[in-house]
Amino acid sequence: MQIPAKDASGTRQTINTRLSEDQAVWHFRAGWNVAALNCTRDIHQPILDTYAVMLRQHSGLLAGVNTRLDAHYRSQAGGNRRNGLVARETFTTELYNYFASPPARSHFCATALAIASEYQAAPPADFTRFAATGLQRYEAAFEQFYSDYEAYQLASADWDARYGSRYGASQPGWVAVHGNGMQVQATGAMAMGALSGEAGAVADATTGTAVPIVPVNERASGTPVVQPVLGASDRE
Repeated sequence: MQIPAKDASGTRQTINTRLSEDQAVWHFRAGWNVAALNCTRDIHQPILDTYAVMLRQHSGLLAGVNTRLDAHYRSQAGGNRRNGLVARETFTTELYNYFASPPARSHFCATALAIASEYQAAPPADFTRFAATGLQRYEAAFEQFYSDYEAYQLASADWDARYGSRYGASQPGWVAVHGNGMQVQATGAMAMGALSGEAGAVADATTGTAVPIVPVNERASGTPVVQPVLGASDRE
């Protein structure tokens, strides 16, 4: 898990940092798109419904932003249209993957639902401003997860410093399944059994306590995120 670092001023450096006005609008639209695809509980239906409404109501503004961003990438590619398109598509994939990060999904979906509900209740007169503010709220949802994860990392390191020499690493289940040098050797046969999927727990080398292992659910898969292309009927 790679957590985006903060700069000297304490600002988290993410894919949504230091954007132009057009970029902020487009990133907000992309985030809403991802939420419409990935937030799939019944309670989240307004995200999808209102996203469709937003696209229709601001089609002209979004088309202008899209055209200017295409020109920007083409300029960055020395005027080569194909290279500019490849660069933009590569960046867009990174952007969509950022918003689709599974660990932050609950925070992200809750925020997207709140934004969609507010739009539904009172469509903004200044969509550009609404998008910039909405993107900041999306970022706050991810910041909540990042802060929680960093707190976990500190707590894990504190455990290892205090008790690691006696009880082993703070994540023995992971070590038993995936291996980690000396830890695998220390847990011995039980660890090898866990590596082969034969055990649901690993015995602590010192105390004998059975530490449960939570295996990865190999039948589950992530939800692919795609950018829908407008058809003729959508343009009408």
